[in-house]
Amino acid sequence: MSKEKRRNRPRRYKKKGPVKPMLLTAYNYKLLFIGVMCVIFGFGGMYLEGQQYGVYSLYIAPLLVIAGFIVVAISVFRTDPALVPEITAKEQGSEPTSPESKP
Repeated sequence: MSKEKRRNRPRRYKKKGPVKPMLLTAYNYKLLFIGVMCVIFGFGGMYLEGQQYGVYSLYIAPLLVIAGFIVVAISVFRTDPALVPEITAKEQGSEPTSPESKP
């Protein structure tokens, strides 16, 4: 009986406002993945070598970890190059123009 009551009720939907773009795009997620993998390989290399004065654990792996953290920071703060004309056009209130349409 309770199932019948649920079926007969009108469904209430939230009002949908303007669609907001996602904060991060596929470009950002790719960079984020690359940065995280650099950090994992750096720490994994330091762990696997196990030597205190080894070349990889002393020189290469720390640079790989730092590079990974830099790539992660860049992936969070950089916008997708393909979206830059659309973003600037929306801010100015005009349509995005392609380079071919310029005289």
